[in-house]
Amino acid sequence: MEIKKCIQCGGNLERQPLKKAWLCPFCGVRYEDEEQENTTAPEDCYGLNEEVFAVERDLSKIMKERNGAGVIHSIVHCMRTFEEACQVEEYMLGKLTFSDDISAKGVREDQIEKAMPLLEKILESDERVIVYGNKGILTRGKEYFIVTDRQSIFVKKKNVKTVLHTDLDSLMIEGCGNCYLNGDYEKGFINFDAKGTFQGALIAMICMLSFEAQPDRDRIRVI
Repeated sequence: MEIKKCIQCGGNLERQPLKKAWLCPFCGVRYEDEEQENTTAPEDCYGLNEEVFAVERDLSKIMKERNGAGVIHSIVHCMRTFEEACQVEEYMLGKLTFSDDISAKGVREDQIEKAMPLLEKILESDERVIVYGNKGILTRGKEYFIVTDRQSIFVKKKNVKTVLHTDLDSLMIEGCGNCYLNGDYEKGFINFDAKGTFQGALIAMICMLSFEAQPDRDRIRVI
């Protein structure tokens, strides 16, 4: 039975789907789910957290492709292993191998600095850049993405598109490992590693940031 009220203070509990728990915002007491976690994931979702994702497509073809399967396995691993997005960020940037097209704090920061004149028009004063990624050899510095602690930004020359984490409605994953936010091909992350591991960790972090900013939000559709 789902817990609705805190037995300590009687306050309404808030759902924490990423942690499979309820939290009282008034006295801080946390309640674990009473139902035992099912360790055998249904074949159609391949381990994706069903409280976070609403799978609306057949993933079997993606799972037959190395990069696509790698992305999904990495998302599942991050969400099962880490409770907070900041832990995924630490794992992604500290433990994983990524290409020379990726920049972050302490790693090729000059690429981020070059983008700052544009970013200063978009970012809030306290917003933090986590990852920068070039999307092409011939378009270096002209076509790239940036993920912050609040949004994903996609730049193609003068065309700039953004997706706030709280506005993330859907996720489209291709067998090659490319991932697109809200079904928009102009809001995509191309595969930056041979197995899709970094890609999946990045997507997991974005999804977790979305739920951390808005715990009671609707599930993210996998389309």
